Amino acid sequence: MAKNNFWERLFPVKWDFNKMLHDQALVTCSGMKSLEKWISSRSKEDYQLVFREADRADGIRFTMENNLVEAFVTPFDRQDIYSLSVEMDRIVEYAKSTLEEMEAFEVFADSVIIKMVEQLYKGTEQLAEAIDLLKGDPIKSQTYIESIREVQLRVEADYRDGMVELFNRGDLMYAMKYREVYHHIKDAAIHLGYTTDILHKVIVRIT
Repeated sequence: MAKNNFWERLFPVKWDFNKMLHDQALVTCSGMKSLEKWISSRSKEDYQLVFREADRADGIRFTMENNLVEAFVTPFDRQDIYSLSVEMDRIVEYAKSTLEEMEAFEVFADSVIIKMVEQLYKGTEQLAEAIDLLKGDPIKSQTYIESIREVQLRVEADYRDGMVELFNRGDLMYAMKYREVYHHIKDAAIHLGYTTDILHKVIVRIT
């Protein structure tokens, strides 16, 4: 760890990028929880809450990007900080587009959507815990990597099973509408996987 290295003594750390990444991870997790709540309630309040969480995640990301430009010292590679933040932001963006697709196509939550969103919430919760541990205990942070990747694989398996059920119904229009929603949730899981890969690379480098 570079806590007491030459550059850090010469240019004291001005921003806590570990905390900013953790704050963004918590908002990402909260956004997925809000999506999970909305697909059950379909209330206007829960709908708006997903957008507010997405706006908060964007705000943290943009602030972090500005700070990265000015920072002399970062806790680890600034490109990795940037990539972690961008990929994490895309998880919330796909949560938002899932909600928009469900409204536009008048799609209501079936068992596949419910399972996929539950898994995503679980994965983002674990991601937030892993990022929280990154600074103080990176070895323990690593223990979350496998379980987050399992979440991504389960979402992709649910997607495939859901698609088989859809096309077996024989209603093409129904299948196309639900396929759009399934696909957006799967894309959120894919970006959860990308985020996890970058986090793992950081852990390997700093331990």
